[in-house]
Amino acid sequence: MARLTIIYGEGKGKTTYSLGHIYLQSLLNKKITVAQFLKTGKNCGECYFFKEYDAIEWFYFGKEGFFTKTSNRKDFRNSIKIGIQELKDFLKINKRNILLLDELGVTLFFKLVRWKEIQTLFKFITEEIIITGRKIPQSIRKRADNLIYVDEKKHPYNKGIEARKGIDF
Repeated sequence: MARLTIIYGEGKGKTTYSLGHIYLQSLLNKKITVAQFLKTGKNCGECYFFKEYDAIEWFYFGKEGFFTKTSNRKDFRNSIKIGIQELKDFLKINKRNILLLDELGVTLFFKLVRWKEIQTLFKFITEEIIITGRKIPQSIRKRADNLIYVDEKKHPYNKGIEARKGIDF
């Protein structure tokens, strides 16, 4: 059974941490799948970087614009549901060592997907499942084999400084 690693918290760097981990695993010839929730793959530094890595397969379950409390949840749910089915179909045929579910925490918190839908993916993974996100419910954090909390003490964004391409996204 695959190990469950959860990287959560209010600090910056959860996705970066997980991408560093999968980069190292790719050097060991591991088969990796990344599913990014609420992201489209556009203006995505990591997407461009990892495009050259044949051992890493990418999926995006996002829509244009950021998800907010006032977003049309039905549109986001449908996009995620379709994406999860595509991912499941891929995993049925292509067994993978590692699965990264980036920003799943926020997706679960806002009830855009249910945990039991996500768990159906786990049987196809042999070594590790990594979940990132700010708002991972306690009931899911309890299941983690490896739980990493990322805190924020100070960030330029809080002073009105815009995110920088290639550094912050």
